[in-house]
Amino acid sequence: MKILNIGSKSIHVSSFLHRMQELDQYLFVEESCGYLSDEKEFFFKIRGLNFFAIIFNFWKMNTTLKKLNPEIIHIHQLNRFAFFVCLFANKKTPIISTAWGSDVLIIPWKNKLFYSITKYLINRSSIVTADSTEMIESMMKIIPVSSKYQKLQYGIQYVTPKTKQNIIYSNRLHKSLYRIDRIIEYFSEFVKTNHDWSLIVAGVGEETEKLKEKAIKLGIMDKIDFVGWLDQSQNHYYYSIAKVYVSIPMSDGTSVSLLEAMSAGCIPIVSNLPVSNEWIKHLRNGIIENLNENPMFHIQKFNLDQVYNENIEKLDKQNVSFEMSKQTFLKLYKSII
Repeated sequence: MKILNIGSKSIHVSSFLHRMQELDQYLFVEESCGYLSDEKEFFFKIRGLNFFAIIFNFWKMNTTLKKLNPEIIHIHQLNRFAFFVCLFANKKTPIISTAWGSDVLIIPWKNKLFYSITKYLINRSSIVTADSTEMIESMMKIIPVSSKYQKLQYGIQYVTPKTKQNIIYSNRLHKSLYRIDRIIEYFSEFVKTNHDWSLIVAGVGEETEKLKEKAIKLGIMDKIDFVGWLDQSQNHYYYSIAKVYVSIPMSDGTSVSLLEAMSAGCIPIVSNLPVSNEWIKHLRNGIIENLNENPMFHIQKFNLDQVYNENIEKLDKQNVSFEMSKQTFLKLYKSII
């Protein structure tokens, strides 16, 4: 089965490709990755000031699509790059799309152009998968055809907990959407009375330097470790030793990172979003952010073993494992073809 994946620089795309490795897979990206061998990965930059370079990339994309002639295209995130690939793709090639969160919760509602792009991608797809009810409801406002959507987890590899340390772990991208600056502010207040705690900030992004400057300005740089972009094993290591995982974006789907942290026995701190309430009950198996208080001051109220047992039970009930997700996607591929 020849599958063309349309993705981006993400550990989630990387994990998905590796667990589906028995398939004949190819990857189109707009930013450099290195997930597959060179002959199976193609880079097309469609944004920038060099008009002729962009035109050349469109030509190269069109030529490559005809040469590959995939049996199915899988879009990982409904965005502009996926839109252009679909424009050049053979109209008979079936498409499955996986929404990630802001691509259907925020972007379509910014302006008519983004709305039209999202509508086109949903309409062009045979099936659109999403990992939360909120995301499906948002897409239903664009194309109200319930049979078009399927709630399906992207899948995670459970992380085995190790001896827990007084560590708060953050690993979302350094973009305004993910509010890493607010996490640093919360930690700055928390560490004044909890001196033996530290904050590990993984990930990279356009705000990385600003975040480091904020930590220096607040006088807590010695308590924060910016560890950069991590591979899967490094990411899992920090889950396994951290007592707390924090992710407070302005919008989100079901975060793979949250599910991994839950499996690793971390106490989750999450935004007060509809999708958060699908997974976390405040002060029972995690902490839901209240803008009037610092959520980190609730940490000491929890029994780690109790949180771990409850979250593992919840994950098992929702069939979030890699293997269950893999089998479901394989069935979707076969049914669509």
